[in-house]
Amino acid sequence: MEKIRAAVIGCGKFAEAQHLPNCASSDKVELYYCSSRSEKGRKTAERFGAKKITSDYRDILKDPAVDMVILSVPHEQHMFFLRETINAGKNVLCEKPMTMTLEDAYEVIKLVRTKGVKLCVDYNRGCSPSMIDLKNAYLSHKTKPAGTPRVYTQEKNRPRWAEEDRTMVLIRINDESLTYGGVHIDWKEGGGLIIGEGCHWLDLMTWLLEERPVRICAMGSARMNYVISMEFETGSIGCLFFSSSGTFEYPKELIEVQHNGKIFRSECFVENQYFGRGDRTVKTFPLQQDFQKEVGREGGLSGYLKKIDAMGKEYMETGVFNYVFPDKGHKHLLESFADSIVKNIKSPADEIVGMRATYLSLRAMESIKTGMILPVNIEEWDMYVHL
Repeated sequence: MEKIRAAVIGCGKFAEAQHLPNCASSDKVELYYCSSRSEKGRKTAERFGAKKITSDYRDILKDPAVDMVILSVPHEQHMFFLRETINAGKNVLCEKPMTMTLEDAYEVIKLVRTKGVKLCVDYNRGCSPSMIDLKNAYLSHKTKPAGTPRVYTQEKNRPRWAEEDRTMVLIRINDESLTYGGVHIDWKEGGGLIIGEGCHWLDLMTWLLEERPVRICAMGSARMNYVISMEFETGSIGCLFFSSSGTFEYPKELIEVQHNGKIFRSECFVENQYFGRGDRTVKTFPLQQDFQKEVGREGGLSGYLKKIDAMGKEYMETGVFNYVFPDKGHKHLLESFADSIVKNIKSPADEIVGMRATYLSLRAMESIKTGMILPVNIEEWDMYVHL
């Protein structure tokens, strides 16, 4: 099978870390064309083996050989390039958030359906091997619980309370503000770390639970440092705790799902732990990129901590920060999207997924600004777009 020919618009830091190497190493995608206004970006594209390079993105959109365009541009520019790319009839993979307003999301949905192209938003966590394993384990337990709780029973004959069948989700993000560029916090260009980052985990919650959120409440800052709680239609509750006051000397993400006597945990995509009802399962997952192969060979959380420590020591000694990447699903999402184009099947994170993550982010920001619990309205969640 021929590879999907991908073009990347914008060859900055994230493209260098993910899009370019993922395309270059893929069995399903070819790094065919790149555009960057900067000489540095064009040299980066050349280093990864792009077959064609330009300083004008319009050259990419005019090229009939391009099957997919990857947008790696600032948040505020997403809508402009989405409009340009879709109108050119190209399938498009866009970094998160898809758009920064619901009005723009509506336009994207209408454009995608009118032009008959496919769109994918880079909500990659649901394509991570560790998250797929955790979700499968949780849903299997939820459908058919097995095992017996190894704990004393206070009252053996009482009825089950309704809350005991609800799922509780905690996502804790340990971030470090020293690593932020001003563009992320800029009121217009970046929009802050709810619309710019929190959208990832709001999307992940809904993907894990497969339920519709009905209420959302947030406190803290709409820019950085916040807690967002969502209640779902069955009574399940999810909580996103995002701190910019932490340290990258410890793993960034902790995901926990609790249901009916079991807990399912992921330690930053490198180790999953499933406990309860007599079960104690620990699974480890390989890194996507590892510059510290000589340490932490045991893998999992303990191995990852050793690699983080070695990464920090190397930076202090050399000034070079060779980031050790857990496998958060970026390449898997890219290749799943390529499959969706070839096989004409559903995108792994389509325009509706993108719209909903933007909507939840905007509702959380509004909750902070008003101090109110807000509904997740059905007319927005199930947005109808008339063609």
